[in-house]
Amino acid sequence: MFPFCLSEKFKFATWVAISLTLAFLIPMALGWPQPSTAATTVMLIASTGSRRESLAKGTLRVLGTIAGAIIGLVLVGFFAQERLLYMLAVSLVVTVVFYIRNAYLADPTLFMLTGVMILMMFNGGDAEGAFLYGLDRTYMTVFGVVVYTLVGVFVFPPHVEQNLRQLAEDLGEIQHQLFLLISRTAVEQGEELDTQEPESSEINSPQKNVSELIPALYAAQEALEQRYNTLSTECSEISAYKKEWDYALFYYRQVTELLLFAAKSRDQLSSYSHDYIENYQQLVAEIDQLFQQVPIAWDREDDKVQQKALSVVYDADKLEVADHLTRGTTVTSGFLFGKLHEKLANLKRTICCIDSVTGRIPFHEDLPAPQSAFNWWDAENAKSAVKVMVTYWLTGVIWILFNPPGGYNFVVFCTLFVSILSFLPIHPVLLLILFSLGFIFSVPSYVFILPQMALGSELAIFIFIYTFVGFYVFKGPITIFFLIGMFTLGISNEMTYHFGIILTIVTLFYLVVLMVIFSYYFPFSSRPEHMFLVMRERFFRHVSGVIACHQNLTPSMWSRAKLGWHLVTLKVTMKKLQLWGSKVNTAHYELAPEKITDFSRQCELLCHHLISLTKAEPRLRSNKLVMKTRTAYKDKVIPELARQLASLNVSKLIQTDKDKPILSASENYKALEKQLDGFFETLELSDYSKSDIAGFYIFLNLKKNIFDSLVQSKATSDAIHWQQLTQSRF
Repeated sequence: MFPFCLSEKFKFATWVAISLTLAFLIPMALGWPQPSTAATTVMLIASTGSRRESLAKGTLRVLGTIAGAIIGLVLVGFFAQERLLYMLAVSLVVTVVFYIRNAYLADPTLFMLTGVMILMMFNGGDAEGAFLYGLDRTYMTVFGVVVYTLVGVFVFPPHVEQNLRQLAEDLGEIQHQLFLLISRTAVEQGEELDTQEPESSEINSPQKNVSELIPALYAAQEALEQRYNTLSTECSEISAYKKEWDYALFYYRQVTELLLFAAKSRDQLSSYSHDYIENYQQLVAEIDQLFQQVPIAWDREDDKVQQKALSVVYDADKLEVADHLTRGTTVTSGFLFGKLHEKLANLKRTICCIDSVTGRIPFHEDLPAPQSAFNWWDAENAKSAVKVMVTYWLTGVIWILFNPPGGYNFVVFCTLFVSILSFLPIHPVLLLILFSLGFIFSVPSYVFILPQMALGSELAIFIFIYTFVGFYVFKGPITIFFLIGMFTLGISNEMTYHFGIILTIVTLFYLVVLMVIFSYYFPFSSRPEHMFLVMRERFFRHVSGVIACHQNLTPSMWSRAKLGWHLVTLKVTMKKLQLWGSKVNTAHYELAPEKITDFSRQCELLCHHLISLTKAEPRLRSNKLVMKTRTAYKDKVIPELARQLASLNVSKLIQTDKDKPILSASENYKALEKQLDGFFETLELSDYSKSDIAGFYIFLNLKKNIFDSLVQSKATSDAIHWQQLTQSRF
């Protein structure tokens, strides 16, 4: 069993299996009605929620369940005799609730349980028994929430802080590798970093070049921030030292930004900086030592050793006779080394304060505003809400006219599963196969196993094994369709074995699966090819919007709000572009998957560059040299190139003459760079501070990165035959 029993998948499957088994057996042992309601609640939470459990989260789920039950009973009371008015009110309320559920960036099961309770309160049109029916449903749902929460807290509790520490150490290792590459190449007088291999014995991972480390650095930084944002509000271990963790994430982000600029500017910095800084090797050695000390700081409760500021010693004689470009890049290099040393020292001191009884952070930072807990502007969330509305009324009409097996439960399950599975990259045929697989397991169990059981322990073993297999083999919402097979058995204290009963239940769920398949294509298509095309158009539209907002030197409140909307939607769209691109059936379209991967990777880099420019924008606006440059030379090349990509009609073949505007833009951009070089030659550097000069080069580098990413995105886009993806196929 070792190390199989220690895997996270094994622990999670065991934890859910124990929860679902207890949710079934405890109500049955106490004679409570509807034990399957508690088990269904456990299944929904485990399939759609996060794997981190806490008492606070369980409390919120209970409150959401009670709120949904109250809303549902109020609607029943208002429209007890008016079925159509009741359905209209329920459809509107449930659509709003499930839209909020999709927009919520944390654990969505809070709002999902609210919506489920609203749907379940109707009792199939029986207004007289609706109140008691609703109380029973509410009680058992709350019981299922409590059981799942307690088991999750006490059985295999995850060590959240250790997980965050591991992510932080992985990020620090990549940062260290990138710094060693940059600094070593500078010492070796400007050799190409993309062909240079590090020789330090301190790098234990496979050796990579700069072009490979930059995407890895972006990914590691994002993984750490996402994990922390998910846990910081619900985990007491993190909340006790939230300030220290916030500062640590802040310094990790700043070190990443400094390294990325130095990596992108390696040609200039490598060519000029080390010859004009007398203590260059000492600077590299001190920063290298700090990188090595940061992982050790996690095991130290306090560190009161005051880190001395890094002093950069310039060769005054050489700088005096050097040209303006050389002097500017040298000052920029020294500024970056000083900032990198400062941020690493603060990071080390901050990490020492985490879990320390006496350690306190001695400095203050203006941290960025926390991200919103909701993403209100996601088009797929709105489309999912429309799907819920359409599904509810379509199944409601079928229920009223034809009374299918299960009655009103057919409406409830269809609406619920459509809301959960909307715009997931899962082909509906897979759902049909999974349910059929669960049916293959459940029917023989119904015929040969359940009738032979006489002890509760035997039933417990059966439920545990069935649930464990489902959650160990499958993951995510698709697990629901395998576990539905167990709920077709109708397990209760008084079992009536009749093939007609199980056939009716199976027919109900097959109808539900068919409705889910129908919603896959109507009213909005979820085909990967269609979604990939939609995300491509939306991505470049928001890229153009972000660049257009940055062109405004004096942005109004409306412009800043518009920029924030473009950025939020851009980041979400970039992730969806990668997701749906990976699901495209390239064999059907005779398309190499590497082309889609390259295109998605270039779009991701472009997104990161735009985010970096946005974060640097407040500092750039206070830079006199940058503002003087932006006023004298307005950039028209990058906005025009972004508009060309945003206006590309993928339903038509991309012609070769589309490259002409790109070539023209490249020539115009090179001409603009020469003009800026000439402009810089006319300046007197003594009139500006070192931070202003460094900010000027950072600004130029950020703009150049965006231009290069736009060109590369266009090149990788041209390699894909977009017209093929517009062809309809079922």
